[in-house]
Amino acid sequence: MILILALAAAGCIGLAFWALYGFIREVPEADRHYQDPLPFGLRMIWPFVNVATFVLGPRLTPDKLERAHRDLQTAGQDFVLSPEQLYGLRVVGAGLAAAFFWIVLLMLKKGGVELYAIATLFGAVVGWLYPSLWLGERRKRRRRRVIKDLPTFLDFITMSVEAGLNINGGIEQATRKGPSGPLSQELMRFLRDVRSGLPRAEALTRMAERMEMSQISSLTSALIQADRVGASLGATLRAQAAQRREERFLHAEKLALEAPVKMMLPLVMFFFPLIFLVLGYFIFLRMKQEGIL
Repeated sequence: MILILALAAAGCIGLAFWALYGFIREVPEADRHYQDPLPFGLRMIWPFVNVATFVLGPRLTPDKLERAHRDLQTAGQDFVLSPEQLYGLRVVGAGLAAAFFWIVLLMLKKGGVELYAIATLFGAVVGWLYPSLWLGERRKRRRRRVIKDLPTFLDFITMSVEAGLNINGGIEQATRKGPSGPLSQELMRFLRDVRSGLPRAEALTRMAERMEMSQISSLTSALIQADRVGASLGATLRAQAAQRREERFLHAEKLALEAPVKMMLPLVMFFFPLIFLVLGYFIFLRMKQEGIL
């Protein structure tokens, strides 16, 4: 009887895996010919993300997709994931995190339905929120890089404009000569928008909306206003470059002033206890030699 039950259970599990494998094979492969390569971690779980996207994508509302698209744009990952794939990644992340906590409980040999339910809930929440944390980290790194590179690009554009080129030609020269990075990619997207027939003011507005940075919004507003009233682009760009360079210096000064405060917690938690431990050992030896202890 036990053997029959074991064979039946094994057959059910095998059929379930066979059905899942057949369903995965029926899911169409995502066309990534025009997208950026996936990070290593995403490549490992991409088949599951593709399946979750196939199931969940048609059921998502437009406002959720718009919100996800905005998050991907500001983090510079809109050519890595689509909004539907982002939600698929969240579902897969929730499942993987819950499975991880289950494995930890099994290794610790902890039982109880309530404990496993809490682990499932906690893991699902952590896995669902992790892609948002990943995008937030990418967004911060991208903004730091843009703040660092913006004065250099503005200097290139200013020299090109003062040499006789228009603003589009100056931006093209800056993308060729300037450092590679997120700002260079956004400027190239701006040039592609203009070449496809989009008005320059609208292309600049779209770039500001994609990046959601006050520095870029100020620059695009100044360029649009100078273009409308016929002001000198060279003087406008030079003023913007000086202002961005001063902001970068003030930001670096602010980070330097914050360093002692940020170092206080590691010093109190890790460094000072070790010093007291070493000093206490020598004090103990001296008191032992003097006969106090």
